[in-house]
Amino acid sequence: MTQEKMRKVITACVSAATVLFVLLLSYLIYQWVSLSVLEKREQQLEREIAEYEQAIETGEENARWWEEGPGRDWLTIKYGYEFPTGD
Repeated sequence: MTQEKMRKVITACVSAATVLFVLLLSYLIYQWVSLSVLEKREQQLEREIAEYEQAIETGEENARWWEEGPGRDWLTIKYGYEFPTGD
């Protein structure tokens, strides 16, 4: 193999390795970005789940108040129900 042929082969190998390295590096960067986007979305969904769980808990407490005790009494008086006096 002549000196010039050897130089061309080495140049082709180095340029192919460089292109491969750049492609792999850009793929890694893309993966890191997509992972960070997914993690951010997961955190947002966890916050929303916590908010909805809190809303459900508050709704259950409100429902209990309206079904028992003062809420029920207030509704009965509002709509004209009169409690029996026991006579």
